[in-house]
Formats: sequence, C-alpha cells, structure tokens
Amino acid sequence: MRIKPVGKKRRRLSLTSLIDVIFLLLLFFMLSSTFTRFAEVDIAAGRAGNPVETTKAPDIFIRLGEGGSWKVNGAALAADDAIAELARLEEMGAKTAVLVVRNDVTSQELVDALERISRACKLQVAVAG
Repeated sequence: MRIKPVGKKRRRLSLTSLIDVIFLLLLFFMLSSTFTRFAEVDIAAGRAGNPVETTKAPDIFIRLGEGGSWKVNGAALAADDAIAELARLEEMGAKTAVLVVRNDVTSQELVDALERISRACKLQVAVAG
C-alpha cells in the first residue's frame, strides 16, 4: 500500500491585523500630541562693546525678588501695581528698562515677569543678573 505524504498547504499571510495595529498607533499619537503654539519671549543677546564707551542709563530700574516681589525705581510694589507703574512711566516717556533678578528667583518667575511686562507696555527690557 502506497501512502502519499500529505503536503502542507501554504496559507496566505493576512495583513489585516497589521494594518489595524498601525492605524491604532497612528490614531493614538495624533490624539496624544498637542499642536498648540506656546507663548514666546524674545530674549536678545548682549552686544560686545568697548568698555570705555558710556551708555545711556535705562529709564526704569526693575528688581525682581523672592516670592514675586517687585521694586520699580526703588519702590516696593505688588506685581499688579508694578505693571501699572511701568505703564504710567512709559506714558511719561520711558523707553528702556533693566530687569535685575536676585539669585533666589526661578527662571519661571523671570519668564512670567517678562510676559507681563511685554503685554502691558512696549518697553525695551534688558535682563541683568
């Protein structure tokens, strides 16, 4: 008696489940991504200059201290009052300001202060440490 070996039938590879997985991954990454644009703060680098040159003093001196305390031209003010004072000084003709930060001020507090100043007035602000 002669028995033929049963040949294995090649089964076709189904790509349906692979396509489903790729689609789900694409959907996941699209939904978990954020496409918002965060606020930007312009920070310009300082210019190299001759140390003998005398530069014009800034119109406004702002000191940012611990816990969000502000001093504008030596007067201690709350943050909202400081912004109002900056707007008043700008109306009186001030164009430049220097923002000095203390060692205990975080970078987030600095960025928040720069954003508040840029929203309230059009002063040219330089940051000093």
